[in-house]
Formats: sequence, C-alpha cells, structure tokens
Amino acid sequence: MFRIVEQAPLAQRTTFRIGGSARYFCEAATVAELKKAIGFARRHGVPFFILGCGSNVLFSDDGFNGLVITMTNRGSSFKQEAESVLAVVEAGENWDSFVGKSTELGLFGIENLSAIPGSVGAAPVQNIGAYGQEVKDTLAWVDVFDTEREEVARLENAECRFGYRDSIFKTEAGRRFVIIQVAFRLCPSGKVITSYRGVLNALEKENISRPTPADMRRIITAIRADKLPDVSRVGTAGSFFKNPVVLGGIATALAEQYPDMPRFRAAADGGVKLSAAWLIEHLSGMKGARRGDAGVYENQAIVLVNTGSARADDILYLAEEIEQKIFARTGIKLEREVQVVQ
Repeated sequence: MFRIVEQAPLAQRTTFRIGGSARYFCEAATVAELKKAIGFARRHGVPFFILGCGSNVLFSDDGFNGLVITMTNRGSSFKQEAESVLAVVEAGENWDSFVGKSTELGLFGIENLSAIPGSVGAAPVQNIGAYGQEVKDTLAWVDVFDTEREEVARLENAECRFGYRDSIFKTEAGRRFVIIQVAFRLCPSGKVITSYRGVLNALEKENISRPTPADMRRIITAIRADKLPDVSRVGTAGSFFKNPVVLGGIATALAEQYPDMPRFRAAADGGVKLSAAWLIEHLSGMKGARRGDAGVYENQAIVLVNTGSARADDILYLAEEIEQKIFARTGIKLEREVQVVQ
C-alpha cells in the first residue's frame, strides 16, 4: 500500500551506508503512485529525489530535506523480433538479475555488464559500462514520466544523448524525467568482447575459445569480485571517479613523464581516456590509504570505502585530497562518478 513516511534513515538504503534521514520517503510501484508522490512534494514545497538501489549515491550527513522516492515496479519480458530480441524491463528491477536472465537465454549485448549493482532504471542515467560494453550499445528506448507535463513519454536511444557515464537524465533539462521502463535490443547470436587483459587471461586459463554470454558473465563476475569490495561487508559506491578524457597532446606529454601510464582508444571527439585508478595509485600514492573509517580500497584505487562509521564529510575530504594530488601532478581535475546529494 502506498504511504509516505517521515524521517526515514538513508544510510540503510545506500551501499555506502552513509547519510542522514530523508524528511519524507515513499515507494512507488505504478505511475499513479509516482504522481501521488510528486504531488505531495509540490504541495509541501519540498524537492524530490529518485533513488534506485542506492549504489551510486552519497547522501549528506544532514540527510535530504525533501521526498525520496524509490520505484518498486518490477518485471521483464522478452519478445522475439526479426533478428533480435526486445527485452522490456521495469525500472525497479535489479540490474544484475536482468543481466543474469538475459545470459541464461543465450542473448548477447549486456553480458559484460554483469555484477554491476543497481536498478534497471538507474542504468541509462549513468550509461553504465564495463569491459567494452555500455548501456547505450543495446538500449532501444526509455519510457519516462515527464514531471512537468505530467504524462508518460518515450525517448528513443538518440534522444537520451548518451556519453561516457552521462546522459540527458543528468542534465538540468532531463531531471524532469523519471524512468519507468527500459527496452533493450539483444541478439540471439553474436560475438562477445574479450579485449580486456583480465578477461583474455581467464578465457585462456579455462581453454575457452568461443565464449558464450554465460561464460562471460561468470568470468566477469569473478574478476569484479576479486578487485572490488564485497558490499555486504564494506560500504562503497564502487568507482568514485570517472576515467578522465584528455586531449591527445596532453596524453602524449603525460606519457613522456610517465611511460607506464595506460592510455585507451580515442573517444569520438579525438580525446584519449586515461585510467583514474592508475593515476591515483601511482601519482597520489593513496591506494589503500585510510582517513579514519574512510579509505581507498587496497585492491582498486578508484574505489572509496566506508570501513565502519565514516561520515559523508569523511569521504568527501578524502576525495578532495586525491583530487588535489592528481591535479598537482598532472593538471587534470578528476570528475566524480558518484552522485553527491547534499
């Protein structure tokens, strides 16, 4: 039953396990309930915030002085088309459960996005990506509730304006959209992406020459488990920083200073992507560092962790220290991937 509660603790609703309380909180399983929630926020003159599984957000220690809404609509369907399968998934569905179901059906397209925490509705917002795949590669369309027009609308892939960990939903104009449903066009046959060294090593070790989506899911899940913290034991939001994209000339100059620095394929605008994890580990010396209960994960320098009772300010001070050290050495300002909600 739809209801709005007051002073709801937010730490227990995020994987960072940090944050104060929301002034108001509710779950919405339908568009009608979402309309009720937004109407409540407007009548009370407070902002609203859409929270998925809380895996990419850091709430302030003071909490959120408004209404936090979590979409709980779940379910998925798979429809055979001419040369593909259209998977239509509700926003509240668990992302990794959806990936697991797709790979069980032998469908290609999102297998490398296995073991990423979060909801399906949050995936297009961040344009999540890993091991050569991004959501934008297979997304067909998104159904949204337009909170200004108070109606459901459909955005095709191009209208979502996807970029590296970016989309229209992160812009001022796009924040009026609440994602209700997402459709993906997956393939019953295809070729997996195996270009990453860790993936290739695992396939060679298991003597797999023609990996299936299920093979890729199993291998990538194991790789992520090895290098990322267990969220059931350690508070974290995964990668805290984006990999910086710089001009080719800047990348070349840095490579002359740091010959071992990894550089990735050029972006569409001619830029070069650098590894934030490498920069943090080798140029800031902060891999494994601790500042009280806030720390940099010892197995992956791009990940910040809450090892006990860290506060939001502790994490932010640690992030600022890293940013300042990287800027001093490279002139690069790291951009945060985690959404900070004050």
